[in-house]
Amino acid sequence: CLQRSSHSQPTNLPSVVTMAAQDKVDKRRIEESDDEEVMPKKKGKQEVPQRTDCPYLGTINRHVLDFDFEKICSISLSGDNVYVDLIDGKYFQGRGKDTPAYRHALEKGHYVWMNVVDGKVYCIPDGYEVLDKSLEDIKFNLNPLFEEEEIEYMSTRVRYSKALDGTDFIPGCIGLNNIQDSDYQNVIIQLMCAVTPLRNLLLGYQPPPERKPDPILLTLSQLFRKMYNGRNFKGLVSPHEFYQAVGQVTQKKFYAKQMDPAAFFSWLMGYLHRKLKGKDGSSLIHDVFQGEVQVKLSPANDEARITESKEKTIILSLELPDEPLFKDNLDFIPQVPLFNLLEKFNGEKPFERIAKGGESREIRRYSLRRLPPYVICVVKRFRNNNFFVEKNPTIVTFPLKGLDLRDYIHPDCQPANPETKYDLVANVCHDGKPDRGSYKVQVFHQPTSQWFELHDLRVTAVLPQMVALTESYIQVYQRQDVKPDGSFGKFDMEIPELSGEVETGVAAEIEMAPE
Repeated sequence: CLQRSSHSQPTNLPSVVTMAAQDKVDKRRIEESDDEEVMPKKKGKQEVPQRTDCPYLGTINRHVLDFDFEKICSISLSGDNVYVDLIDGKYFQGRGKDTPAYRHALEKGHYVWMNVVDGKVYCIPDGYEVLDKSLEDIKFNLNPLFEEEEIEYMSTRVRYSKALDGTDFIPGCIGLNNIQDSDYQNVIIQLMCAVTPLRNLLLGYQPPPERKPDPILLTLSQLFRKMYNGRNFKGLVSPHEFYQAVGQVTQKKFYAKQMDPAAFFSWLMGYLHRKLKGKDGSSLIHDVFQGEVQVKLSPANDEARITESKEKTIILSLELPDEPLFKDNLDFIPQVPLFNLLEKFNGEKPFERIAKGGESREIRRYSLRRLPPYVICVVKRFRNNNFFVEKNPTIVTFPLKGLDLRDYIHPDCQPANPETKYDLVANVCHDGKPDRGSYKVQVFHQPTSQWFELHDLRVTAVLPQMVALTESYIQVYQRQDVKPDGSFGKFDMEIPELSGEVETGVAAEIEMAPE
């Protein structure tokens, strides 16, 4: 028996040790699991309590809320974790103790705050989230969104709205604030609102979540949604965020100074094309604006030697005739029909200019090959001489409806362009002297079938007869087959290739707007 017990003890000892070790392992696992369960209860990840009976909702002042300006803290100038005070409309950072928002809430007695990113409303310093249906209008003004059906019928449904101060306004036909000589940007934004496919794209644009949003696209889409917001508190919009984004991207080329709206439009369309183009290289910008022009090039001393080329362009530049030197009286204002300027594209009118090297002169003749759904015409009114900028005050008379461009299409390309009639939808004009003037735009509001003149914040209805009496600079013509929802016909017939020698790399004079 003694031998058996002595032999049995060594066999039982390992089992006791393993059981004790297993108990220690189990205890460690339980402790680790307990630690993992406690982790979410840290201060930064606590669930915020929610209440529906906040006693401070009556202190909200909607008249001072302005979500158009850059959303950065008034003290730290940081854009992270920013909240807006719903009582005085100021922006501060943070929500916890020792933050600018917390100190401002205690100093001023302002306890209702909204996050500028997700629109959640909190009570500071009590630290709970406020749930109330009366705050939905403020959240919608922070980030207005539209459904596809609303965007589709934006050009057919008439909407009238009223601001908090009682002023009436029409969503989409609203004034823009002038920020330090930014009227040239305001007219381009209003001009883009008249282009239905581009407007619908920007109203429904949402940045992809997998990468950082582009500042120009993001701020421009937000600006368009605010302009078409029928529940706007003020009845006007300030393009401050878009203005700041343009200044940063262009390294302040289009910032804090008067610039040419044609140059800004040319840059903006090129930028949007690069950001919106697909894998095949096409984008909505080119589908809407890009046409094709045929150029016949010949040396000035040998016009028989002709080289043909084709160029894609989004802008058609029109040259004004020189102002007459001798006038009948001081009140004489020269006039010229638009059809005289379009003779540039009849394929026969010569335009002489200096060649690239500067050693010889060349003669160019233009004709149209493909017409886009929207034609942009720029009338060259300004000319730089050796001392200052000159402005040609000649008035261009033009039709508001039924402009037919069939006579300016190359004969071989006419079957590929079955629709050639256009209606005017926007007209940018310049008032005053070339160095101290201002820009305004006249747009055709499709739901009301009425013309409006927009000069920064001032919006006035004008008669159609008055539109043709202004000093037009940029005109936007819409093809008559463009439907109210922005869709347009795409013609499948291919445009025939050039018959003569094709020289690549010859830049058309009308490809880019002047700097």
